[in-house]
Amino acid sequence: MERHVFALAKSSRRSKGRIGLSLGPDRIALSVVHRDRQSARLERCEVLRLDAPDDPAAATAALTAARLPRLPVSVVLQSSDYQLALIDAPDVPPAELRAAARWRLKDTIDFPVDEAVIDVFDVPPQSRGSQGRAMYAIAARRSAVEARSRALGAIPDFDVVDVPELCLRNVAALLPSSASGLALVHPGRHTAIVVLVRGPTLFFARQMELRPGPGSARGAREGEATAIDPAALALELQRSLDYYERHFDQPPITQVAIATCDERARRLAADLRKESGLTVDALDLNALLPCASAVDAQIQSECVLAVGAALRQERTSL
Repeated sequence: MERHVFALAKSSRRSKGRIGLSLGPDRIALSVVHRDRQSARLERCEVLRLDAPDDPAAATAALTAARLPRLPVSVVLQSSDYQLALIDAPDVPPAELRAAARWRLKDTIDFPVDEAVIDVFDVPPQSRGSQGRAMYAIAARRSAVEARSRALGAIPDFDVVDVPELCLRNVAALLPSSASGLALVHPGRHTAIVVLVRGPTLFFARQMELRPGPGSARGAREGEATAIDPAALALELQRSLDYYERHFDQPPITQVAIATCDERARRLAADLRKESGLTVDALDLNALLPCASAVDAQIQSECVLAVGAALRQERTSL
């Protein structure tokens, strides 16, 4: 089943590429991917600074000044804007899945379900001993979706609001090691997202709180990323890998990639190798897909989700 998270009511024409955007308080991460029949090429990867972050029109103004090509546009939600839950798939027709999932999420999410925009996507069948089938339900705060729509409403080709897990799936699928199973870890400021994929298929995703590492400074200043305890991350990662093996009857995953290759990611990769015994590498977009020009490591760290959004290929709705 193709994934079409929070698609707007616009035509789903075939396109030779896509623009991915990730909106922050004072900047926009921007990626432009062009496609041909065989491959994808990263044409632009940059960060746009907003002159007046409190002005709702600032994002539109910055994107207009950026002179974007006429391509479909996806925007990525922030982790605080939504919740992802693995639920038993309701036994209803496809057209009724979202409504049925809303009912099941009523006591699962930490904000009123009436204030949520709901979408769902399948995961592969679980092991033979499992009862029924499972699916992921995404509950996004309606206010967050509407805020993105207002900020980008003047852009005619804006058609999808996406979530980081599916954007990371798109990036992970380009790594050769994903063919046999791969864990991709995206460390944010205070949380990390882990996705487990095999080829283009997302099997499992979760968010975890980051614990400060031993000796790290307490009370980091506003805007600083939390230092990571690699032992705690290794333990939580191993739990996810065990779940993948047990519930999906899959061979063990031994390859781990840290999304982006800045100094923080390289240190985390080295520490996680020591703690887990797994093969762990930092991901460099320059080596992952053809780029019009080399992308700085710091820009990669800010833009990897936007790149994943621009790599999106799904067109049809659930």
